[in-house]
This record gives sequence, C-alpha cells and structure tokens, in this order.
Amino acid sequence: MRWLQLTYKVPSEPSQKRVWVWRRLQNLGAFALQNSVYLLPFSEEVEKHFRQLTHEIRDMGGEASIFSVVALDIADERRIMQTLLEARTNEYTTVVKVCTRFLGKAAALIQSQNWNDQVHAEFSEVLEKVHVLFRTAKRHDMLGSLTATKRAAAAESLAVCEQVFRVLLDQEYARARRLLEMHSDLLPTALDTEPGDSDPSLVGGQNEGQEPPALPM
Repeated sequence: MRWLQLTYKVPSEPSQKRVWVWRRLQNLGAFALQNSVYLLPFSEEVEKHFRQLTHEIRDMGGEASIFSVVALDIADERRIMQTLLEARTNEYTTVVKVCTRFLGKAAALIQSQNWNDQVHAEFSEVLEKVHVLFRTAKRHDMLGSLTATKRAAAAESLAVCEQVFRVLLDQEYARARRLLEMHSDLLPTALDTEPGDSDPSLVGGQNEGQEPPALPM
C-alpha cells in the first residue's frame, strides 16, 4: 500500500505557527508517526492537501517535504490503518447515535403532539450540532472507500432527522409517524434508552437558566 508522508519543521517562535500546522494536520485526520512526521494513505486529494500545506509551511519560514512511502512491516501498516479507521468510525458513529436520540425524542413528541416554541428551539439546536459533527467527521476523513459505508450511514441518519424535523415544523404528526416507521431501524432500542428517559424534551428536566446538557460523545 502506498502512503504519503509529510515531514516538516517550523520556527520555534511564535508558537502559533506550530499550533496552526498541528491543527491543519488534525483536520486532515493524519496519523502522527513521530514528532513532525505525519502519514495518510495516498490519494490525489491527500496529495493536494499536503502540497498546499507544504507551501504554507515554507511561506512561514519553515521547511517541509512530502515522500511517497511503502511500509516494510505489514504489522505496523495494519496498526496505523486500524488507528485511522477507528478514529473515523467513532466520529461517524457519534453522528448516528445523536440522530438516534433525536429520532427517539421525535417519536415521543409525535405521541404527545405537544410542539411548541421551546421544543422547536431544542430540536433546532440539536440538529445544528449534528450537522457540525457530520461536517467535522467528513473533513477529517481522507480514507475514501474504506469509510464509505460508515459515512453513508451517518449521512442517511442526518437526512432522516432533517425530514422529520421539517414535517414536525408543520405539526403533521401522522406524516412524521410514517417517516419514522419507514426508518424504524434508526430508532433507539431498549438498550439505547437511558433509565428515566421518557420526557419528550431533548433537554428533559432542564430548569430555566440552566445550560442544555452536552451532546453524547
């Protein structure tokens, strides 16, 4: 398997330069082989990003090189690939889990038919956070077909949440129920339900003035 390796050195001061490069590599989901040496499986997209980053590092007075490499130790290669796959899978799984909770709360709301401004705000906030989670996962994902199934599952979950939300905005509860029936595999099971989690509010039990709880990660 062919890999691209980015090796770089940036001036020690100001420290913001090192932090900026590190964040760029984190956003690409690159594997830190060692200090200032990062790997990703070869693709034209990865090459484009690495070349751009190389130019930017040199513009800030640093040094950077890109190498095409092949692992001589298959066990090492598998370990690195597994680490990358687990990281991307965890991000997509988080999207699906939050969508599952969202749809479970939507199902409870359909039963109560108690749509109001507070519920609207709560659902809108969570849906926006799911969008952020999905965009972040995709930005980190340079593994192409290796993560296609997980990526598609997360995209489908998000699309269903959007559909249900739009229907609930019009308080078309029967139509929303049919949508959930069509995608019943995305609804939470008994194992997914937290004890005492029967409140249809996404932030059930929240008192006025309290911040909403963080999304499950």
